[in-house]
Amino acid sequence: MSYLIAIDIGNTNITAGIFKGNKLLSMAKIPTHAYSSYASRIKALIKVIHSRRAPLSVPCGKMDDIKIIVSSVVPLALARLVVELRRMSDTIKITIIGRDLKVPVRNMYRIKNEVGQDRLVNAFAAKALYGTPAVIIDFGTAITFDIISKRGDYLGGLILPGIELSLSSLYRNTALLPKVELQSASSIIGKDTVNSMRGGILFGFGAMCDGLVAQYKKILGRSIKVIATGGNSSLMKHYAKSIRHVDEDLTLKGLQLILSNQVRCSGTHTI
Repeated sequence: MSYLIAIDIGNTNITAGIFKGNKLLSMAKIPTHAYSSYASRIKALIKVIHSRRAPLSVPCGKMDDIKIIVSSVVPLALARLVVELRRMSDTIKITIIGRDLKVPVRNMYRIKNEVGQDRLVNAFAAKALYGTPAVIIDFGTAITFDIISKRGDYLGGLILPGIELSLSSLYRNTALLPKVELQSASSIIGKDTVNSMRGGILFGFGAMCDGLVAQYKKILGRSIKVIATGGNSSLMKHYAKSIRHVDEDLTLKGLQLILSNQVRCSGTHTI
């Protein structure tokens, strides 16, 4: 069975995962703008693949049977990553979502190409893994709400400032508020400035999530699945009662599912 490296290029981090079949074996995070580390971190992932093979089955460094699928919202980072991958092997199979392969989801956005490919990937993954209708809340650099209809169509959503972005903006744009690390907040009534800031962000965003989900339920029904993903999803599960599933690897799983779905189909999905 061949291996797949799924790569999601976000504004802050690149997340890469190795799949064998549908099993996620190992992951790595790379700062998106740390271009000089791309090659070494991808090579480290490939070493993980070789370490799982029989000692004499494949020469070290051989990449011909490793497939790579990439989703990106940062064009420059995507271009640099592809250059590094081609330097490693000019025969490696690279599939780029949106260029080489279309996400098999009906996109109802008014201007189709304004939707980040990762959001469509998440929509496909949510439908396949959790069912529809669904709300996906991605707690990344930005917080996005993505709404999936009962038939699996991508209806649209919302984009808000991310949790850490909001917290740091309080420090950058005020005279007296301190720089605060994101940690749990124990009380909705802060007793000092630091805990007031943490509580304001966490309880505030949690209440926002619950309020918006309540409105989406009026539109799509109370059976709606609410899935949180992104780096702060596990933390936010404690502050948003409406979140029913936490899947930090939703995008990587979606990339794996899309490629395996394309391989099974007789035709190809290209743009």
